[in-house]
Amino acid sequence: MKRIFFFMILVLVHQTRLYGGLVINEAVTETTSDWVELALLSDRNEGMEISKLFVTMYYGANEHLADEPVWIYSFNRPETSYDDRYVIVHLTDSVTPDETERTGDTNRNGHLDEYCNNYYGSLWNTTGVIAIDSDDDSSNGGIIDFCAYSNMDGRLNQTMITYVEDAIHNGSWIGGGQGDIAQSLVDLGEDGLKLYMSIARRGGADTNSSSDFEVTHVQTPGKDNIFGDLSNHASLFKIMKKKVTMIPGHPLYGDGKIRLWIHKSCNLKLRIFSSIGACVFESSLYRSVPPGEYSMLWDSVGKISTGLYIGLIEGTGIKGHLSKKAHCFIIVSRYR
Repeated sequence: MKRIFFFMILVLVHQTRLYGGLVINEAVTETTSDWVELALLSDRNEGMEISKLFVTMYYGANEHLADEPVWIYSFNRPETSYDDRYVIVHLTDSVTPDETERTGDTNRNGHLDEYCNNYYGSLWNTTGVIAIDSDDDSSNGGIIDFCAYSNMDGRLNQTMITYVEDAIHNGSWIGGGQGDIAQSLVDLGEDGLKLYMSIARRGGADTNSSSDFEVTHVQTPGKDNIFGDLSNHASLFKIMKKKVTMIPGHPLYGDGKIRLWIHKSCNLKLRIFSSIGACVFESSLYRSVPPGEYSMLWDSVGKISTGLYIGLIEGTGIKGHLSKKAHCFIIVSRYR
């Protein structure tokens, strides 16, 4: 029996080394579908197959990432239409099909998405942990990367603290001074994360400690992390590309999206006009759009004839009396 246990420990240690460089890069805890972003840190161009791993806070049911191979890379491969450096794991969705090496980026949002039937309430916005693990057991040494956080309200959840203690014991997390575990946790702030905020990894080497992470005001799933508060910017938003080409049915240019960068949370509306000034599309009101990258959808572009169109985007601030109007030019082509 002792030999079997010893062999199992050796296997877990080997798996942990095998997945060296795979880290938690960003996570959200206060959304309708919490997600964790994975990244592969390496000085070399390399890839890693991760489908059998778990991304979990251990509480409740857990399952591995996918039934088919999922690869993540330390660099962005030019042969794919998405960014290979990031994989997003959604923790509360058991219905949506996973995106894998075979399927590619089916929803065309720029990265691979995996959907796991984990605990319905994860991730907690008070005290919690996030782990990449070879299984769903925090105590057996299979942790590949780990993050522990709290809103520091003085009521640390003891179940979560047990997971932190396991990670400290296995060398996956550095404890606080004088045995005070609270000092080792990422501080979310008294009210936890707001809807638009995230826990994001800083640059540099992985130290297995809270100093690796920072609370941000901008969520960047599938993209490089952004730090700092954008709310002091003078403008509500900017259009990322003033001239947009849309080709209905095309795999790259057929999505009908106009991409924005939101500086301050605001309400948005999109109108599309023909070259003679006739309104051919009016969106519903996009309410309380959070800071960060955002796309507005012209979902009826497939019915529009070839020609030049003008997009008008109107925004009003959630706080204060700021407003903004901006134009873009849209070329619709049915010739391929």
